Amino acid sequence: NEYKSYLRMDTDADTIKLVPCIDSKKKEERILARRGRIEKRNRNAKNQGKPKDKNEEKKEEDKDTAKSRHQIEMSRQRIEKLRYDGTELVTNVGVAAMAREDARKVGEEDLNKVRQEKLEAEIKASMERFEEITKRWDSANGLKIPQHLGEMMMSQRDLIDSMIAEKDKIIQEFQLELKAKDDQYVKDLKKQAEDVDLIVERMNAQIKNLMKAYREELTKIDQAFESERMEMLDKHRKDWNSLSKQRSDNEIHYLEEGENRVENFANQLEHLRVQDAEEYNMVKIKLETDVQVLEQQLQAMRATYQLNSEKLDYNFTVLKKREEENTITKSQQKRKITRLQDTLNNLRMKLTKQERQFRDDNQALADDYKRITDQFRELQKKSKHFQATDTRKFIEIWLMNEQEAIEYAQQILDEDKIIHNQQLGLEWEPPVSLDILEGEGRPPLTAGPSQNESSATSLIRSARSAADEIIRTTSGSDLQASKTTVYGEGTQHHPILIKSVLELLSGEADFLVEKKLVHLLAPLEHDERLLMKLDSIFKAIGVETEDDINKLTEYFLRPDEKNPKEMVLIHPNQVLKAIRLFVANNFIPTKTSPLLKQPSDINDKALKRNSEQDANYWNKLANILPDVNERKWNALYSGLQKYYSVLTQRSKLIEETEKLQNQNSELRMLLQQYVGSRVNQDLQIPPTHTIPNDVLRSYARD
Repeated sequence: NEYKSYLRMDTDADTIKLVPCIDSKKKEERILARRGRIEKRNRNAKNQGKPKDKNEEKKEEDKDTAKSRHQIEMSRQRIEKLRYDGTELVTNVGVAAMAREDARKVGEEDLNKVRQEKLEAEIKASMERFEEITKRWDSANGLKIPQHLGEMMMSQRDLIDSMIAEKDKIIQEFQLELKAKDDQYVKDLKKQAEDVDLIVERMNAQIKNLMKAYREELTKIDQAFESERMEMLDKHRKDWNSLSKQRSDNEIHYLEEGENRVENFANQLEHLRVQDAEEYNMVKIKLETDVQVLEQQLQAMRATYQLNSEKLDYNFTVLKKREEENTITKSQQKRKITRLQDTLNNLRMKLTKQERQFRDDNQALADDYKRITDQFRELQKKSKHFQATDTRKFIEIWLMNEQEAIEYAQQILDEDKIIHNQQLGLEWEPPVSLDILEGEGRPPLTAGPSQNESSATSLIRSARSAADEIIRTTSGSDLQASKTTVYGEGTQHHPILIKSVLELLSGEADFLVEKKLVHLLAPLEHDERLLMKLDSIFKAIGVETEDDINKLTEYFLRPDEKNPKEMVLIHPNQVLKAIRLFVANNFIPTKTSPLLKQPSDINDKALKRNSEQDANYWNKLANILPDVNERKWNALYSGLQKYYSVLTQRSKLIEETEKLQNQNSELRMLLQQYVGSRVNQDLQIPPTHTIPNDVLRSYARD
């Protein structure tokens, strides 16, 4: 019986089992019983509102929306077909132009081959004639008669003139071909302009056709959706009526269940009353016992109170004496406070005077700051002008030196070719780095990505200048630009949006500004104060250029919840997190503190070009002659030096021989006079007897 008092049988399920009852004496079982009853109620309500078959409902929904989806698919196919046909129609012009260009390139290759063969044949014939002319020069050394030598010179001149005439003829042919190429280029330009006009015309026609097709298909889709809407309204109206009827039936059923539940609760309440009466008697007995214990404790507390009262009387006497001493000390402190109050008043008067003086100084410094700022802007403009001028002069000097170096390199290559062909008798091969003479490998002459000289005048504005311009252009504007649409990377944001970001940064990151600067900026206007605070904040987080401001703006935007394509400003509580993320991703520490950088450093950095490749380029241009050819030159030079020394010695020997011949002829004349003199007949021993016989024989031969 006790077991059945707090357990009952669950007959709602298919099987019979014992479950906890709410009338149980145990608290845990009553909680379990209430929890099970709530779960059962929720399960019944869920089963009543749940459809019997989800697949059938899904099939009905697919059937309802089949018409609109079919219309959308047909419209999509038609639009895709129109777009494909239009694209093919537009690209046919480009395909035809590419085909013509391919045919032109093939013809140009054939002409180049014929031209190369002609040049090779002419070079071969010229070399043969040159060898023939060279051989005739060798044979000219044996000619002693001037007439023969003159005839030979005239024939050599005729051969040279004929060779030069053939070269001039080839040059004239190449010039005619070049003129024909120029005419063909003009025709190609005209044809290209006609193709562009045709493409534009076809594209305009295709756009009109697509717009017309879009309108027609959109109308059809709207009609399909409208018909589906009417059908779905009728269906849902019928479902609503059936559900309303079912709800009224459920309410009647729930009302009957509520009456039965009230009767059950009344019985449980009576049972609880009896149980609470028994518990009340037990608690009453327990409390009476506690009262007796507390009375005994009260007697003990009274004895303790008597002892404490005597102690307090003694302490009161001691404290009264101390109070008299404190009264004397208080009077002394009051006199001291009076003296300090006078000193404080004097200091306040001095502070007022100093504040007035500091305010006047601050106003004067503000005026000086505005004047210096205007002077600095004017100086920046002049600096930009001179920087652009210096860059242009650098480019002109570079091109002049490069042209001179290329001419020297070309002269070296021509001399190398002559040395190989004429002096060494070898076939000359052009160097691998010959393309550098045509400008290949030249480093960029400007700091920007473009190679045009006009890019030398493009300057990167500093962050302060950009912020100043944005604040001045958007001051007094009532537009709201808290949202922006994302089109792609590198999109320039609206100035009003950037100003909103700068104001948010100035308001939430004022801890980056020194307190002294904040007090000095208080008398200034709003825009000037905002600009000065932003300048200090930019230096602290490393924002230097206008591009850095655009990057910083990206960190202060987030996608809109309603329209993900639009970006909105972040919450002010997230500003510190955005600043940390920006500094972590973009700040690069250097030896120089960002607080010490000036805007002019940013401009110098913007125009500073990368000169790391200059030395490599000039070295390549200076060393265009290969090392192998240079060694050949050195070997030829050493051989020619030896040959020159031999020729020099030979020249000296020839001069000495000529001098000895002159001396010999003079001595022969003296000897002849000495031997043929008449005085020798009067001498006993004439000189002819003392002269050797070989000398006399040679003299006789002469």
